Amino acid sequence: MFLIFGITNGANDLGVRKCGFFSCCAGHEVMAAVTCTFQQFTLFFIPLFRFGKRYFVSCPNCGTVYEVRKDEGQRLERDYAAEINPDTLFIVQGASKKICPNCKSSVAPNCRYCPNCGTSLL
Repeated sequence: MFLIFGITNGANDLGVRKCGFFSCCAGHEVMAAVTCTFQQFTLFFIPLFRFGKRYFVSCPNCGTVYEVRKDEGQRLERDYAAEINPDTLFIVQGASKKICPNCKSSVAPNCRYCPNCGTSLL
């Protein structure tokens, strides 16, 4: 008798949620995409159970990815109208661009001043 089993990775898009604070974007309220990643044990290519769930939020303005604490992620998974608690966010991947706090335009990460309005970004 042969048993075919394995472990696979997966991800679920949990939609967009209102986030009252992103430290990378000067605290502006935005709608952020929430994703749940997991691993699952399969037997004969049938998923039996999931484990190792992790929750992530990505800032739509600058691309920074934050991991959300597990209890907060589970709350977001259950309640689709829930707002993200900023105290539960931990940065995973840094910003690929900056946002000017004055004119809200995209700025390269190494700029000291906004090329549109001249505001200091330091």
